[in-house]
Amino acid sequence: MNEPIMNTQSQAQSYLDKAETYKKLGLKAQIQYELEQARKVDPYIVHEARYTTLLEESTAEAKKVEALKTPLRIGAGMLFVDALIGGFFIILILISGDTAGLSAGNFTAPIVDIIIGVNLWQVKEQWKRYTVWWALIGLVIFGGGALVTGDYFSLILQLGFSGSLILLLTGTPSRVRTIAATGIYLVAYIGLLCLFFALSFLGGFAGTG
Repeated sequence: MNEPIMNTQSQAQSYLDKAETYKKLGLKAQIQYELEQARKVDPYIVHEARYTTLLEESTAEAKKVEALKTPLRIGAGMLFVDALIGGFFIILILISGDTAGLSAGNFTAPIVDIIIGVNLWQVKEQWKRYTVWWALIGLVIFGGGALVTGDYFSLILQLGFSGSLILLLTGTPSRVRTIAATGIYLVAYIGLLCLFFALSFLGGFAGTG
């Protein structure tokens, strides 16, 4: 008579074993699934310490991921736009035929932007660190190059782009920092680029006139 009960408890414990394995692998969605299966098989398992610990940790992790979703996806958007702008500039340079100013960095930067952006969009927390590193590398290489050549406009653009990503994703993102980083990106990067294109267009229009 007790055999069905024992089988049910054993099956529930096997679900908890799977949940612990998925926890080690970082598969958060599977942890929730296995806990739910364990509860369905044996409703009394919710009073077990192992179940409650796994559930509390899984719930806390889910809240953490939800809190990171907005800043990480904003960071992804910044990178996608930068990749689009970089690709656009490459096309313009290739069309003009003046390829002397192109370097390997001009081609690799948009690709790296897209790779990092895709992972940020998927809310992979570890890519937060890689994004900050990428922003610092860009600041040193492109910002440093602009400083050496006296191209202060490009320097400000790079400061706006890298600075906004570093502010957004360093440490634990917050609402205030997310708003501030977005503002810096829109003003010091996108805004200045729009100003550059507007002045270039007006200059070209005045030249033809």
